[in-house]
Amino acid sequence: MTNCQFPCRVCGQKAHGNHFGVYSCRACAAFFRRTATSKWVHKKCRNGHEEKTCICKTCRLKKCLEAGMRTEKFQYNRDAILLAETSITPSMSYFVGRPEFLLFCDPEIPTYSRFNPKIIIDVNHLISEAARLLDLGNSTPYQAENQLKKLALGFNLIKLDTENVKFYGKIGQTEFMDIIEYYFVKVSKWIMHFDGFQKLEKTVQMKILQAIWHVWSKIHKCSSTAMYRKSHHGARKMHKIIRNTVMDREKAKMDLSWMSDYPEEYVIRYMFSHNCQDFEIMEAIENLDPSDVELTFMFAQLCFEYAGKRFQGEILKITDGFQQILSNDLHDYYVRDQRRPRYFGRLNELLKVNNLVQKSIWQSRSNSELGRVFDVVKIGYSHPEMFVDSGFY
Repeated sequence: MTNCQFPCRVCGQKAHGNHFGVYSCRACAAFFRRTATSKWVHKKCRNGHEEKTCICKTCRLKKCLEAGMRTEKFQYNRDAILLAETSITPSMSYFVGRPEFLLFCDPEIPTYSRFNPKIIIDVNHLISEAARLLDLGNSTPYQAENQLKKLALGFNLIKLDTENVKFYGKIGQTEFMDIIEYYFVKVSKWIMHFDGFQKLEKTVQMKILQAIWHVWSKIHKCSSTAMYRKSHHGARKMHKIIRNTVMDREKAKMDLSWMSDYPEEYVIRYMFSHNCQDFEIMEAIENLDPSDVELTFMFAQLCFEYAGKRFQGEILKITDGFQQILSNDLHDYYVRDQRRPRYFGRLNELLKVNNLVQKSIWQSRSNSELGRVFDVVKIGYSHPEMFVDSGFY
């Protein structure tokens, strides 16, 4: 009400509207709002003008109250910008189940680990199956011009069928184990298409295989997701291909109670922190749109580079030799097949993607260290060396 015909019942000036139950001007309304709960409520007039004028705050406040203004008429929470309701983040001692002065002590003490024993996952059957596949070699001999193209033929056998994809309804312990088994076996079959790898001693083969399977699976998930997005225009950003099956991060039900005693939302956040670069990797692959031969080179170069840096020594010499063979084969592919002698820019883009994957692995190591300190994941393995940098350990 902006054009009120009544005078202010406090000062007699033109009223602006009904404020706190009384027709008053804005000045008196603002004054009452400021002083109604202040010290002036309890003070007395020092000037002795109580019956004549309201020149002091005490007298003016008294007139406001006598006119009928009430603090019950105050309205709160009407600010244009309201502070979001926040909750105090639970303390680490609350999660770990130990007082703060014991947080960084040995987690094997009875206050925690005795009541929350680790779940040991036995992967001996996987190791035995991989050993059998390595002894068997290629079930079907393939003929190709060079080693890179021979690896590409092996890669085509496990290429994503974009026309027949299924969705995960939930992911729990069964699905978790199935994902590990799927990728370890697939990498065992794929790597045997490389003649240089077949010539290695069995112990060296197994050591390299146990190191590279999860690196291979990481770039496979990203490249398959990029391929899926390209062929399905309705694909959502939260869709990701895992084991040639689509997982919707927002809709799929995650059962992680078997692997951790922490609240599920925090465990999910911890698990996804190991894939912090995945969206960038998938976007880069989607924009690059590599051929099967280029994609095979990316897979092999990334895996051999990782294994060499991890083990050093003799294995580094072996993997450097493998990379040299693949580089020569890629050169022939560009020059002879693609008739593209100036391919340096293209090769640089391929290696940028691989560097992103390596960066993602390096950045996740600090999260894994913290996870082990605070027992975020209560999983152990019969062969822990197989899960270093995997995000599962």
